[in-house]
Amino acid sequence: MKDTKPAAEPGQEIPHLTKTAYLPIDREALNPIHEDEYAKQYGLRGALVPGSTLLNCILEMLYLYFGQNWLYHGKIKISFIGGGAISGDVLTAHGLVTGNILEEAGTRIELDIWLENQKQEKIVVGQASCIR
Repeated sequence: MKDTKPAAEPGQEIPHLTKTAYLPIDREALNPIHEDEYAKQYGLRGALVPGSTLLNCILEMLYLYFGQNWLYHGKIKISFIGGGAISGDVLTAHGLVTGNILEEAGTRIELDIWLENQKQEKIVVGQASCIR
């Protein structure tokens, strides 16, 4: 018999994940926004860390919380906001439970997710869900 109790309470934050952003110097980079001089010409603090690296921080947090279920039942939708991150920024991924939906396979936990820098400025926002 399946457990029909909510797997997490709305308003509960899942364990966050903190990492330091790192951008290796790549002289062959195809996108100049990942080069200091070019990025600074457009008012940015420096070369932007690729969006895939920012997303990876959030995905790792979700995998650590949901385990293998994330690979089979995870859903995510994000937006990049706030000017991105540069090498050396301290990034923290967060998730806040917003609801639970009972499905045939189990309880799907819905989350608001975000990634913020050391100044607590959000640079990625979105929603994710997974059966737990």
